[in-house]
Amino acid sequence: MSKRHSILIVEDDPWWQEVLREPLEDEGYAVTILSDYQEARRALDEHRFALVILDLLLDEAAPMLDGERLLAHIARRYPGLPCVIVSGRGDTRVVRDAFKQYHVVDYVDKGQFDILAFVELVQAAIGASTPDHAVIRRILNERFDLEEIKNLCFDLDIDFDSLEGEGKKTRGLVAYCRRCDRLGELVALVRQLRPGAL
Repeated sequence: MSKRHSILIVEDDPWWQEVLREPLEDEGYAVTILSDYQEARRALDEHRFALVILDLLLDEAAPMLDGERLLAHIARRYPGLPCVIVSGRGDTRVVRDAFKQYHVVDYVDKGQFDILAFVELVQAAIGASTPDHAVIRRILNERFDLEEIKNLCFDLDIDFDSLEGEGKKTRGLVAYCRRCDRLGELVALVRQLRPGAL
Protein backbone atom coordinates (compact mmCIF):
# COMPACT_ATOMS: atom_id res chain seq x y z
CA MET A 1 0.00 0.00 0.00
CA SER A 2 1.53 3.31 -1.02
CA LYS A 3 -0.24 5.56 1.45
CA ARG A 4 -0.77 5.06 5.19
CA HIS A 5 -4.49 5.70 5.64
CA SER A 6 -5.94 6.14 9.13
CA ILE A 7 -8.90 4.03 10.17
CA LEU A 8 -11.12 4.54 13.22
CA ILE A 9 -12.61 1.40 14.78
CA VAL A 10 -15.43 1.88 17.30
CA GLU A 11 -15.81 -1.44 19.12
CA ASP A 12 -16.10 -2.24 22.83
CA ASP A 13 -15.24 -5.95 22.82
CA PRO A 14 -11.46 -6.36 23.37
CA TRP A 15 -11.35 -9.63 21.44
CA TRP A 16 -13.04 -8.07 18.40
CA GLN A 17 -10.84 -4.99 18.69
CA GLU A 18 -7.81 -7.21 18.11
CA VAL A 19 -9.48 -9.27 15.37
CA LEU A 20 -10.26 -6.09 13.43
CA ARG A 21 -7.01 -4.24 14.20
CA GLU A 22 -4.35 -6.87 13.45
CA PRO A 23 -5.02 -7.55 9.74
CA LEU A 24 -5.38 -3.83 9.03
CA GLU A 25 -2.10 -2.94 10.72
CA ASP A 26 -0.46 -5.84 8.85
CA GLU A 27 -1.60 -4.10 5.64
CA GLY A 28 0.02 -0.84 6.76
CA TYR A 29 -3.04 1.07 7.95
CA ALA A 30 -2.84 3.32 11.02
CA VAL A 31 -5.62 2.07 13.30
CA THR A 32 -7.25 3.93 16.19
CA ILE A 33 -9.56 1.88 18.42
CA LEU A 34 -12.15 3.46 20.70
CA SER A 35 -14.82 1.81 22.77
CA ASP A 36 -17.53 4.47 23.02
CA TYR A 37 -19.32 6.88 20.74
CA GLN A 38 -18.40 10.07 22.64
CA GLU A 39 -14.69 9.24 22.33
CA ALA A 40 -15.26 8.54 18.64
CA ARG A 41 -16.90 11.94 18.08
CA ARG A 42 -13.94 13.67 19.75
CA ALA A 43 -11.44 11.68 17.71
CA LEU A 44 -13.27 12.55 14.49
CA ASP A 45 -13.09 16.23 15.38
CA GLU A 46 -9.36 16.02 16.13
CA HIS A 47 -8.03 13.66 13.42
CA ARG A 48 -8.60 12.79 9.78
CA PHE A 49 -9.71 9.25 9.02
CA ALA A 50 -10.11 7.52 5.66
CA LEU A 51 -12.67 5.07 7.06
CA VAL A 52 -14.79 4.42 10.16
CA ILE A 53 -15.62 0.85 11.19
CA LEU A 54 -18.23 0.66 13.94
CA ASP A 55 -20.41 -1.70 15.86
CA LEU A 56 -23.91 -0.20 15.96
CA LEU A 57 -24.59 -1.75 19.35
CA LEU A 58 -21.66 -1.37 21.72
CA ASP A 59 -23.42 -2.41 24.88
CA GLU A 60 -26.37 -4.76 25.44
CA ALA A 61 -27.96 -2.11 27.67
CA ALA A 62 -27.30 0.83 25.33
CA PRO A 63 -29.80 1.63 22.62
CA MET A 64 -28.78 1.00 19.01
CA LEU A 65 -29.82 4.61 18.50
CA ASP A 66 -26.41 5.68 19.87
CA GLY A 67 -24.65 4.05 16.93
CA GLU A 68 -27.08 5.68 14.54
CA ARG A 69 -26.39 9.05 16.18
CA LEU A 70 -22.68 8.60 15.50
CA LEU A 71 -23.46 7.78 11.85
CA ALA A 72 -25.66 10.90 11.64
CA HIS A 73 -22.84 13.00 13.16
CA ILE A 74 -20.39 11.62 10.59
CA ALA A 75 -22.81 12.25 7.70
CA ARG A 76 -23.43 15.82 8.85
CA ARG A 77 -19.86 16.83 9.76
CA TYR A 78 -17.81 14.63 7.43
CA PRO A 79 -19.84 13.95 4.28
CA GLY A 80 -18.10 11.45 2.06
CA LEU A 81 -16.32 9.69 4.94
CA PRO A 82 -17.13 6.01 4.34
CA CYS A 83 -18.39 3.83 7.20
CA VAL A 84 -18.55 0.06 7.61
CA ILE A 85 -20.94 -1.48 10.13
CA VAL A 86 -19.71 -4.53 12.06
CA SER A 87 -22.25 -6.42 14.14
CA GLY A 88 -22.93 -9.80 15.64
CA ARG A 89 -26.55 -9.24 16.54
CA GLY A 90 -27.75 -6.90 13.86
CA ASP A 91 -31.23 -5.66 13.40
CA THR A 92 -31.40 -5.93 9.60
CA ARG A 93 -33.91 -3.08 9.41
CA VAL A 94 -31.52 -0.74 11.22
CA VAL A 95 -28.61 -1.79 8.99
CA ARG A 96 -30.73 -1.36 5.85
CA ASP A 97 -31.82 2.11 7.02
CA ALA A 98 -28.19 3.04 7.74
CA PHE A 99 -27.23 2.21 4.13
CA LYS A 100 -29.97 4.54 2.87
CA GLN A 101 -29.44 7.46 5.26
CA TYR A 102 -25.69 7.56 5.88
CA HIS A 103 -22.49 6.91 3.96
CA VAL A 104 -22.39 3.23 4.96
CA VAL A 105 -20.52 1.34 2.27
CA ASP A 106 -20.60 -2.19 3.69
CA TYR A 107 -21.69 -4.47 6.50
CA VAL A 108 -19.70 -7.23 8.23
CA ASP A 109 -21.53 -9.98 10.11
CA LYS A 110 -19.33 -11.09 13.01
CA GLY A 111 -20.86 -14.56 12.81
CA GLN A 112 -19.44 -15.02 9.30
CA PHE A 113 -16.22 -13.03 9.68
CA ASP A 114 -13.46 -13.76 7.15
CA ILE A 115 -10.14 -11.90 7.51
CA LEU A 116 -9.24 -11.81 3.79
CA ALA A 117 -12.73 -10.64 2.79
CA PHE A 118 -12.59 -7.99 5.54
CA VAL A 119 -9.24 -6.60 4.32
CA GLU A 120 -10.51 -6.52 0.72
CA LEU A 121 -13.69 -4.76 1.86
CA VAL A 122 -11.62 -2.09 3.67
CA GLN A 123 -9.36 -1.57 0.66
CA ALA A 124 -12.40 -1.18 -1.60
CA ALA A 125 -14.12 1.24 0.82
CA ILE A 126 -11.06 3.48 1.01
CA GLY A 127 -10.49 3.28 -2.75
CA ALA A 128 -14.12 4.19 -3.45
CA SER A 129 -13.84 7.29 -1.28
CA THR A 130 -11.01 8.65 -3.45
CA PRO A 131 -12.59 10.41 -6.45
CA ASP A 132 -11.20 9.87 -9.93
CA HIS A 133 -9.47 12.57 -11.97
CA ALA A 134 -12.50 13.21 -14.20
CA VAL A 135 -14.61 14.23 -11.18
CA ILE A 136 -11.89 16.59 -9.94
CA ARG A 137 -11.60 18.13 -13.44
CA ARG A 138 -15.37 18.77 -13.41
CA ILE A 139 -15.05 20.54 -10.06
CA LEU A 140 -12.23 22.69 -11.45
CA ASN A 141 -14.39 23.57 -14.49
CA GLU A 142 -17.43 24.53 -12.37
CA ARG A 143 -17.87 28.27 -12.01
CA PHE A 144 -18.41 28.80 -8.29
CA ASP A 145 -19.05 32.28 -6.97
CA LEU A 146 -17.01 33.46 -3.98
CA GLU A 147 -19.88 32.84 -1.56
CA GLU A 148 -20.10 29.20 -2.64
CA ILE A 149 -16.34 28.76 -2.19
CA LYS A 150 -16.57 30.39 1.26
CA ASN A 151 -19.38 27.98 2.21
CA LEU A 152 -17.36 24.98 1.02
CA CYS A 153 -14.37 26.22 3.03
CA PHE A 154 -16.56 26.69 6.09
CA ASP A 155 -18.00 23.17 5.79
CA LEU A 156 -14.49 21.73 5.40
CA ASP A 157 -13.07 23.92 8.20
CA ILE A 158 -10.55 25.50 5.82
CA ASP A 159 -9.34 29.11 6.04
CA PHE A 160 -10.75 30.79 2.91
CA ASP A 161 -8.14 33.57 3.03
CA SER A 162 -5.29 31.05 2.90
CA LEU A 163 -6.35 29.90 -0.58
CA GLU A 164 -4.72 31.37 -3.69
CA GLY A 165 -5.82 34.77 -5.07
CA GLU A 166 -8.96 35.89 -6.91
CA GLY A 167 -10.11 33.55 -9.64
CA LYS A 168 -7.96 30.74 -8.31
CA LYS A 169 -9.90 29.88 -5.16
CA THR A 170 -11.40 26.69 -6.62
CA ARG A 171 -7.97 25.48 -7.73
CA GLY A 172 -6.56 26.35 -4.30
CA LEU A 173 -9.38 24.50 -2.55
CA VAL A 174 -8.83 21.37 -4.66
CA ALA A 175 -5.05 21.54 -4.10
CA TYR A 176 -5.54 21.90 -0.34
CA CYS A 177 -7.98 18.97 -0.21
CA ARG A 178 -5.60 16.84 -2.29
CA ARG A 179 -2.69 17.57 0.09
CA CYS A 180 -4.84 16.70 3.13
CA ASP A 181 -6.38 13.60 1.52
CA ARG A 182 -9.86 15.19 1.72
CA LEU A 183 -10.96 15.16 -1.93
CA GLY A 184 -13.77 12.72 -1.11
CA GLU A 185 -15.25 15.20 1.38
CA LEU A 186 -15.00 18.03 -1.17
CA VAL A 187 -16.76 15.97 -3.85
CA ALA A 188 -19.58 15.05 -1.44
CA LEU A 189 -20.11 18.72 -0.53
CA VAL A 190 -20.07 19.87 -4.17
CA ARG A 191 -22.68 17.21 -4.96
CA GLN A 192 -24.87 18.63 -2.19
CA LEU A 193 -24.29 22.20 -3.36
CA ARG A 194 -24.89 21.48 -7.06
CA PRO A 195 -26.82 18.24 -7.56
CA GLY A 196 -26.20 16.83 -11.02
CA ALA A 197 -23.01 18.82 -11.61
CA LEU A 198 -20.76 15.82 -11.05
